[in-house]
Amino acid sequence: MSESILPNTADRTPLTQSSLGHFLWMFGGGSAQAVLKILVLMILSRLLTPAEFGLVAAALTVVALAEVFGKIGIAPSIVQTPVLTVEHIRTGVTATLVSGLIVGGIIFGLAEPIGRIYAMESLPQIVRIFALLFVLRALGLVPEALIQRESGFRALAMIMVGSYLFGYAAVAIVMAYLGFGVWSLVAGQMAQVALQSAMNIHFGGYRLRPGWDGPKFRAMLRFGLGTTLAQIGNYVALNVDYLIVGRMLGTAPLGQYSRAYLLLSQPANVIGNMADKVLFPALASIQSDNERIARAYTRVIGLTAITQVPLAIYLCVFGAEVVRVLMGGQWDGAVRPFQIMVTVLFFRTAYKFAGTLLRAKGHVYHAALLQWTYAALVAVGALIGVRWGLEGVATGTSVAIVLCFFNGAVLLNRSLGVPLSVLMLLRHAALGGFYLVVFVVVREAGRAVGLPALALLAAGGVAGIVVFMALNRFWPRALGSEREAVTSLLKKLLRR
Repeated sequence: MSESILPNTADRTPLTQSSLGHFLWMFGGGSAQAVLKILVLMILSRLLTPAEFGLVAAALTVVALAEVFGKIGIAPSIVQTPVLTVEHIRTGVTATLVSGLIVGGIIFGLAEPIGRIYAMESLPQIVRIFALLFVLRALGLVPEALIQRESGFRALAMIMVGSYLFGYAAVAIVMAYLGFGVWSLVAGQMAQVALQSAMNIHFGGYRLRPGWDGPKFRAMLRFGLGTTLAQIGNYVALNVDYLIVGRMLGTAPLGQYSRAYLLLSQPANVIGNMADKVLFPALASIQSDNERIARAYTRVIGLTAITQVPLAIYLCVFGAEVVRVLMGGQWDGAVRPFQIMVTVLFFRTAYKFAGTLLRAKGHVYHAALLQWTYAALVAVGALIGVRWGLEGVATGTSVAIVLCFFNGAVLLNRSLGVPLSVLMLLRHAALGGFYLVVFVVVREAGRAVGLPALALLAAGGVAGIVVFMALNRFWPRALGSEREAVTSLLKKLLRR
């Protein structure tokens, strides 16, 4: 019998306490990366054209799909399995590397047909180079899963920030400044993935040796196939609008649309993706305790609402100033799509948690159903909306996000009995009205006196903080129990 190693230890400390500490590391790393992405976007948007961004965005949609197949869900199974052995790890290393080689070879061979699908002559060259990404990424998948399972979130935060800063940012900016155009973005992507895998291997340690155990591979694959189906659905949902815009409107509109999405996705990723990395192993460790899982879901939805609702309103009201400051005048076409899509920022963040909970419980095929429903809604919304240009696509995909969130809530309630507090959501929506009035007044007053865009953004940010502090001081009940979670987070953050 194989000896169990790396037991899931998340239940040795209270779930809220341990998860909060881990989330702080991931939140800090995710926030740093989000800030870096915005700064890099400010620089590259002034060195490169929307068409060049659109070309790389088209190539990355292909890479993202192929990467899902290359992963085959083995790494998440290493995090989720209750009893992990050396054989699991070595089999996972072999399976992910072989899969990466196969998928990379397939993408290399399909470069020309992919270029014809997008009607972009220069695309095949980029796709062939990106085919190497699958091998580079495969080398770091199992190490990353081991770090996540062992709650090494400090290391994951360092890897996240370090690989982006010294990989993508450094390479892309230098090459763009030297005049390499679209190839600066390509080289930046390659450098980031290579550095990320190298850092994962370093922190993963000596255990990362190949091996094979057929029964354990089949067990991991059963979980992995469900995870892969969910990831494919998520890929389609996140990229089908890119395909529709690129095919029907062209590379320049795709560049505008993709940069608008990048801006609004940063707040969603900081909360949603970082919380997913922490919650998945934590909830997997208590997967048999439905009551604790339901409480965790309710708390994370509340925390998302209290932070993301006012942020969404702020970004929407000051959307023109955000785009002008961060990207420059040539990106005015991204303003309206950005404002439309950012209005559903809460739903864009919160829908992810239903999938996290389902995967932690081992219900990967329910999670796959949820993602494919979302993908279908996005496709329909984008196809209907594209006749009205980028604004129509943004509207259609935003409606899809809202429907997906409530679909996930219904699925959780029916399959696991997890409740959703509609009253809590209505309360935060009503509070959003206070923020909306204040932000609009500040914006109109600032524009009337001719405040520069950056000063106007700062004034709006200060006004938002004042509103929250006033609510916290004079009407704390309106903020609900989520207020306690925010206060606890701030106290822990200040102590660090």
